[in-house]
Amino acid sequence: MLRHLRTFTPLIAGLIVLSVGIFFGVWWNLYDYIPHLDKILHILGGVTAAWFVLALMQREITHMGAWKQTLILVSISALIGVVWEWAEFASNYAQYSHPIWYFYFHGGDLADTMIDLAADTVGALLLTAWALYKER
Repeated sequence: MLRHLRTFTPLIAGLIVLSVGIFFGVWWNLYDYIPHLDKILHILGGVTAAWFVLALMQREITHMGAWKQTLILVSISALIGVVWEWAEFASNYAQYSHPIWYFYFHGGDLADTMIDLAADTVGALLLTAWALYKER
């Protein structure tokens, strides 16, 4: 039971980050009041994604070297970030057919997408560095 709780803790944290970022951020105009909130949330998203991957794959990757662990955690977290950015891009086309979807979930231009992916990667690297430091 404890193993399952450890697996779902990152998911719960991710839902909290999403709730703050999407719903509360839009409802209360937090993006207007907090500079770079989007980037902060992408860093937290990268941390959460790497945390979830680590929780799922801990037994499989802890015997590997630090570089391999880093590569696995950061790569899968970056893939999650790419899928997220693709969904934001797709929602830009949904603004006419699904305006509610677009209201809460839309992306920026290419520069914003690249910075978001970099922030996701930084978050994954931070969690990986912490996990490797804790492991040693």
